[in-house]
Amino acid sequence: MIIVVLGPDGAGKSSVIHGLLGKLSQGDRVVKMRHLKPFLVIPQRGEPGAIVIDPHGRPPRSALLSIAKIIVWLFEEWSVNCFHDKSDTLLIYDRYFHDLLIDPKRYRYGGPLWAAKIIGMLIPQPILWVLLDAPAHVLQTRKKEVPLEETSRQRQAYLAFVRNQRSYVVIDASQPLDRVIAEVESALKVSL
Repeated sequence: MIIVVLGPDGAGKSSVIHGLLGKLSQGDRVVKMRHLKPFLVIPQRGEPGAIVIDPHGRPPRSALLSIAKIIVWLFEEWSVNCFHDKSDTLLIYDRYFHDLLIDPKRYRYGGPLWAAKIIGMLIPQPILWVLLDAPAHVLQTRKKEVPLEETSRQRQAYLAFVRNQRSYVVIDASQPLDRVIAEVESALKVSL
């Protein structure tokens, strides 16, 4: 089973997921955190949650390389979904493929957006999308990886995206961390 935690930089995705891991791992279910980076395409470098300094600083890849990357990404996600993790495993993703649709610059995607949307429809779908949302100025006080205008744009794009999903929850990420974790945990219990 897949749960996806989305949100702009500074929303607290990693902190919330780490808090959830401690709470959800106490039962019989195996709970694992998975980062968005596809391991076959981008081997793990450094710390998994390392802070990205300039996510828009590098130029996009070619269209051909971009499309090849997302196809490999698709196969990797299906491989993880079908072969590596059993059905009693709960995978909590820190970002997911669909982040590429919100912020293609971060992923250096230079292909057509329609191709990424098609691949996004083929990626295993989560049982719950969790959007950690807060006003752009609050997010900027936590992380200034992109300009305020870009944070505002991403926030609106995330809201529009999750509202088109079958099962989602929007959590006010400007609350204290323990409250955010508790609200996400409650939403997960309903979905499980």
